[in-house]
Amino acid sequence: MPTAALNMLRVDRLHREPLQAQLYGQIRRFVISGELAAGTRLPSTRELMGQLRLSRNTIVYAFERLVTEGYLESKPGSGTYVAPVHGGMHGRDTGDVRSRTRSYGQRRLSARAAVLAGARISPEYSSALLRPFRPCQPAVDVFSLRTWNRARSSALRSASEHLLFLNDPAGLPRLRQTLCVYLRDARGVRCEPDQIIVTSGSQQALTLLASTLIDPGDAIWIEDPGYLGARAAFSAAGAKLVPIVTDEYGLAIPHATNPPSPRLIYTTPSRQFPLGTTMSLARRLALLEFARSAGAWIVEDDYDSEFRYVGRPLPSLQGMDSSGDCVIYVGSLNKVLFGSLRLGYLVVPEHLANALRTAKEVDDGACPAVDQATVAVLIEEGSFATHVRRMRALYAERRDAFLREARRRLSGLVTFPDVEAGMDAIGWLASATDDTAVSRRLGANGVDAPPLSAYSMRPCEPGLLFGFTAFTLPQTLAALEATERSLR
Repeated sequence: MPTAALNMLRVDRLHREPLQAQLYGQIRRFVISGELAAGTRLPSTRELMGQLRLSRNTIVYAFERLVTEGYLESKPGSGTYVAPVHGGMHGRDTGDVRSRTRSYGQRRLSARAAVLAGARISPEYSSALLRPFRPCQPAVDVFSLRTWNRARSSALRSASEHLLFLNDPAGLPRLRQTLCVYLRDARGVRCEPDQIIVTSGSQQALTLLASTLIDPGDAIWIEDPGYLGARAAFSAAGAKLVPIVTDEYGLAIPHATNPPSPRLIYTTPSRQFPLGTTMSLARRLALLEFARSAGAWIVEDDYDSEFRYVGRPLPSLQGMDSSGDCVIYVGSLNKVLFGSLRLGYLVVPEHLANALRTAKEVDDGACPAVDQATVAVLIEEGSFATHVRRMRALYAERRDAFLREARRRLSGLVTFPDVEAGMDAIGWLASATDDTAVSRRLGANGVDAPPLSAYSMRPCEPGLLFGFTAFTLPQTLAALEATERSLR
C-alpha cells in the first residue's frame, strides 16, 4: 500500500484543545470515514514533525493512543499502518458501494417520525424574524423584566435549595396550588392541585394526551380550520383525523354526514382558532351531552382566554361538565407572559392524573423549577393579574388601531369582521382568490399574514390571519402600507 501524505491534517495552536488531541481526532475520523484505507502506511514521526511543526512526543503520544484503540498498528522496522477494520466500520474496507447502500437503506425512520417529517405546528414564513402580522405573539416589548426578576429572587430566597433538586414531573406543588385557585376564579375550572400537570407549553400537553389516550386508527374530531399543532400531535399518534365544520357559533356536531364515532374531540371554544368565533352556550351544552353519550374525551384548548375585550367570557367547558370526567383542559402561560417561558398545564380528570404524570416523566421529566416558582410568586402576589389587565388594555388599543387603519387602507381588498377577543384578526379575501399566493406576495414585502388555507384540511373561503398584539403603532402602520401596496 502507498504511504499517505496526510496533507489534510491541520492543527490550530490558538484552539483550546491540546495539539495531541487534535492530531488524534483528525486521524481517527479519517480512518472511520475510509479516507485512510486499511493497510495504508502513515508518514514517520520525523516526517510529520517537519510537516506539522510539532514535537516528536506530541505525534508519538497521538499514534500510541490510536494503536491502543485499534485504529492503527505498528510494525517494528516497517512503520505505522491503518489497521484492518473488522465488522465494516466504514464502507471503503470492502469497496462494495452497493452493499453499503443496501445497509443504509435497511435503517429507516419510525412510522411516527415519518409522519412528523411532514407535519407543521405553524405556517411557513419567509423569514425567521418576528415581523408584522405574525399571529399569537405576546407583546414582549412591554413585559416587565423588573417584576419578573423580583419574583424570581423572592422564589429563590424562600426555597432556593429545594428548587435545585429534581422536582415532581407533574409540576411544583406551589404552582399547581396557585393555578388551581387562579383557574377557579378566572375560568370557572373545577379541580384540585393533583389534577394539574405542568407542561412545557400547550404543544407538549397535546402530545402527552395523544400518546396517552389515542391508539393508531382512532377517530379524532378536530375543528377545521384549526390549530396545526393539535393536528400534528394527533397525526403522530396514528389517529384518523375527522375535520369538523366550524361556523359563527363554534364547532357544529355533524349529523347528516354521520362521521366515525370519535375517541376524542379537540376544540377551542372560548375563541376558535383561527376564525375567532366563540362557541355558543347551546353548542357547548350539546357538545358535552354528545361526548358523554359517545364515551369521548373533549380536549378544551383555552389558549388565550385571558384576552377578551367585549363582555364577559363564557365559563370553560370543563367547569360546565357536571360529571367531571369528560373534559380535559389545556392552558398556556407562554401566550400571557412571554414565548420562551415554555410553561403550560393540563387539568385532567382524577383517574387520568397518574397516567399523564408518568407520560410527562418519560417525555422530559420536570419543567424548570425556578421558572415554575417564579410564576407561582407572580400569581400569589397579584402581579400576574395586574399584567393580564395591563395586556388586555394594551391589546384592545392595538386591536382598535389595527382594525381602524386596516379597514381604511384595505377597503375593497380585505374584509375584517369585529374582533371581540384574542390576539389576531381574520381578514377575508374575495372569493376565488388564492390566499396562499397572496400570503407569499406579502411575505416578499416584509409582512407575515398566513393564509387561512394553511390551517384547513378541506377547501375553505380564502382569507389571511393578522396578529396585532406584538406590534407597536408605527410597526402596524408601516406593515399596512406595505400590505396595501402589495394587494393593489
